[in-house]
Amino acid sequence: MKPVRKILLAFAALSPAFAAGPAWDSTGNGLLDGIYNFRQVVYVSNGSGSISQQIAYFGNIGFDGNGNYTLSGSNTLLDTAGTLGIPATGTYSVASGGFGFLSNPLIAGASVEFLVSNHILIGSSTETPGANGSYNNDLFIAAPATPTFTNASFNGAYTLSSSLPGRDASFTVTPDGAGHFGTFAFSGYDVTGGKFGGANYVSTYALTGGVAIINNGGSADAGGFVTYCEIENAYLSPDTNFVFGGSPNGYDIFVGVRNATGGTPTLTPGLYYEIGLDQTASIDTYYGAFNAFQSGGKGNIIGHERLLYAGSSAEGVAYTTTYPTGSYTGPANVGQLDPSATVQYTIGAGGIRIGFGIGPWLGIEAAFPTPVVSPLLDPIGYLFPAGIVDTASSTPFTAGISPGEFITIYDGIDLASYAVCLPAGPPFPSSLGGVQVIIDGIPAPIYCVGPQITVIVPYEVDAYPIASIQVIHEGIGRSNIVTTYVYKTTPGVFTMPAGGLGFAAAQHGNYSPVTTANPAQPGETIVVYLTGLGSVLPVNRVGAMDAAATVPRGYNIVSNIEVEVAGFGSTSVPYAGLTPGAEGLYQINFEVPTSAPAGNDLLAIVGPDSYSAQAVLPVGGTGTTSHAAESAPGSVRRRLPRLTVKPL
Repeated sequence: MKPVRKILLAFAALSPAFAAGPAWDSTGNGLLDGIYNFRQVVYVSNGSGSISQQIAYFGNIGFDGNGNYTLSGSNTLLDTAGTLGIPATGTYSVASGGFGFLSNPLIAGASVEFLVSNHILIGSSTETPGANGSYNNDLFIAAPATPTFTNASFNGAYTLSSSLPGRDASFTVTPDGAGHFGTFAFSGYDVTGGKFGGANYVSTYALTGGVAIINNGGSADAGGFVTYCEIENAYLSPDTNFVFGGSPNGYDIFVGVRNATGGTPTLTPGLYYEIGLDQTASIDTYYGAFNAFQSGGKGNIIGHERLLYAGSSAEGVAYTTTYPTGSYTGPANVGQLDPSATVQYTIGAGGIRIGFGIGPWLGIEAAFPTPVVSPLLDPIGYLFPAGIVDTASSTPFTAGISPGEFITIYDGIDLASYAVCLPAGPPFPSSLGGVQVIIDGIPAPIYCVGPQITVIVPYEVDAYPIASIQVIHEGIGRSNIVTTYVYKTTPGVFTMPAGGLGFAAAQHGNYSPVTTANPAQPGETIVVYLTGLGSVLPVNRVGAMDAAATVPRGYNIVSNIEVEVAGFGSTSVPYAGLTPGAEGLYQINFEVPTSAPAGNDLLAIVGPDSYSAQAVLPVGGTGTTSHAAESAPGSVRRRLPRLTVKPL
């Protein structure tokens, strides 16, 4: 068995079980049905992040369960520019896993990409910057209106996180179910790092149709929640565990959760959907998903967000972080863009997590456990959308796919009769063990089948922005179709142990592994192995899957790839492309930045539409490099990586 084949076999086996273009899967449209309360805020900024326009739109939106929505004529629109017109109707589409989009009522020609959990919709228009160099950062939240709610429905202790451009704050409030609040404490920050807080008295609230109209009483602390205006609209979810809203004449937005009772709350292992808004000198908004799991006696998160921030087009941010038991203060999910960023997280009833930024890095976020998806048809051959991940990084399905990427499909029902992985190759076959995976009508090169199936995304998928994925099991039939977005790049670094959490699969120039006992040295050129660097198609669109010596030079090389170590960019990346003789495996040869500190440093791979920061790289102290480094991969197949991977 060739050494590279051993690497891929180990990586795939150990990854956690976790003509016209394709049409988006709309089998989940029924997840949105009926009258919803909603709030959408938009902050329009220029390339430097200065906000030039603020918009808030809220009221009722009606979903018909079939892909059409209607906006109430009594909805309220606030617009500092006073230029918007709101359409009366729009469309939406939801896949079976709750991933979807709707036509944006506030941004012409744009879509709100969203996720649905327990019928609560959370989303953001990350893929559509504004006109003339502006950027539209928005959040959209909606929950079913419940006309039977009364004041008694709003009671107990809640924690709220609120945001207004330049400020954020956290509160604990206690509605008594009879229309009164007690005295509550709050604390917040502004963009200068200034902190404010104290106590205030909110006198009354009246709740009808799922909307609590809160009358603020008493004197207000400057910059606090109650100074956004004298009245706040609070919308309750049907189970009353989640609350969101904002001022009826202001541009703030808040999210809240009923405080958990009995025991110490923690993130239950599984997939979560989330949205957020971050503020520093500029503003960004995001949506995405993360997997929470326990490993090594601690909580771990592998996640991915689609992020839009001023001065840059949308990109996917892959990340890893850890979490302790209970509510906590810890690293921000997207804080890898700013290592100093921290968030105060509260985990409440129903496992819902909210957060607010601890200044001067500001923001709010909300994350919801995803419901168990039940097959809508005979379960034979069922393909769960959330079971599609990057083989190397295990990032969730909301990350989309890219040409040439290794992806793994797991947790399906009757997708294969038995387990088999190829002992050698390439090339990979288009059928293995009676199983095919069809992506955009093209049989994908297949590497492993069984409880999990590992394939390579055909390069031809870059012809469309959406890809359809289906498994064909000989003798069983076809699975349902799952759709996802297609991006230029979706980098995922292979790790040791496999699964996306831990040390990067990297080598010195002499092919010895980079480890804590044998770390990379500043100034040394090393190799890191990964997937998801995107298309290597020539002009005729007929590309090889590997970088064999017979492939004309240029067909195996990708461009616009950068590397960062501990936030320091490499000044030399002599090669980024396919690994010789290894189908679907990419490698990057790069020089470790001389400024990289000694220790286990965060390794980030930067593509034209992606930022992956999920693996760490051991770096030694400054000194003379002791490993012979080569500037490009060997073209002779015997000179291949010689990594080994120990089982978990």
